[in-house]
Amino acid sequence: MTEQYQQTKSMMLALFDVAAHASQTETISTSLIEAQQALLSIEQLFSGLTEQQQVTEQPQYHQLIGAASALNLTLIKSLDHNNLTYADQIQTELTALEQLI
Repeated sequence: MTEQYQQTKSMMLALFDVAAHASQTETISTSLIEAQQALLSIEQLFSGLTEQQQVTEQPQYHQLIGAASALNLTLIKSLDHNNLTYADQIQTELTALEQLI
């Protein structure tokens, strides 16, 4: 279970990375949807961990969920405004998420 949990976190990061660096709206949208699905999978996998694993992972888990949610929101704002206003913020949030994984 923990291996699948780690793989799903890495997959989510890769999808957010694609969304952050894509230039086509369709690619960004598709990557965001898939990243959101991966985030839901992470939540489900976390609940499937043993109690001891959950206690161990909980601080990082909450940071991960917060960082992924913030990045997701910033990418959506960027997509809605269709400009590069959020580029620096996206890169900063993506780097923060990478460090958690």
